Amino acid sequence: MKLTSNATSFLATCLSAALLSGTLPAQAETVRVLSYNVQDCFNLGRKDQNVERTAEVIRKLAPDVAGIQELDRNTKRSKGHDIAGELAEKTGMELSYGKTIDFQGGAYGIGILSKKKPIRAYTVPLPGKEEKRALQIAEFETYVFFCTHLSLTKNSKIESVPLINAEAAKFSKPIILVGDFNAYPDSEPIQELRKTWKQVSVNGFTFPANAPTVQIDYIFLHTDKPYRAEHAAIIEEPSVSDHRPITVELTWEP
Repeated sequence: MKLTSNATSFLATCLSAALLSGTLPAQAETVRVLSYNVQDCFNLGRKDQNVERTAEVIRKLAPDVAGIQELDRNTKRSKGHDIAGELAEKTGMELSYGKTIDFQGGAYGIGILSKKKPIRAYTVPLPGKEEKRALQIAEFETYVFFCTHLSLTKNSKIESVPLINAEAAKFSKPIILVGDFNAYPDSEPIQELRKTWKQVSVNGFTFPANAPTVQIDYIFLHTDKPYRAEHAAIIEEPSVSDHRPITVELTWEP
């Protein structure tokens, strides 16, 4: 990705028209959303770990809230560094971290970066036959944000959907769900999610970053209120991680 002062130059794929449900008042709220599997801030070939390089991508995209997958804290692999904490510091954002497993003397998991401090944040365990998974939740004044990184195992992914929906049922606010779902658009887990969630991210390949051939990263919205989804994009960043970042701007009735 060529980093310039104009974030719109990052857009590799955009929706030709906004997704619109209902009429929005003038005081409607807009939230810029990012989902990014950062691979512990290692580059595509895992030869070089550089938190500043990943932070620069996030700063240029300027999200209000971001779901980040694959984050180390104080592991041997990351030479004892708190990668999640350093990424929050370098982006100037609040961190809500969800550990999925103990790993190499530290923790490995997912996180939510946000411009505003959440009212509360907590972690919900999700199934993973090969590796424990989680749903990280951050509640804000006007919306709730879910971030996840689902299992590689089909049954674990399918079992995760009702658990995610059960958490969503606890809130009356709009809910944004993002993550690396390790699932294709026509797979059973994604089809099940679409029964109750609206996909607001653009369809297109997101992995591997240098020459994407599959779509496994998504952004969903859960709300009965009128909303608009604009500028949905897959960002053409081929080497900072093994996934490409995805973004969308969401506007809804307050």
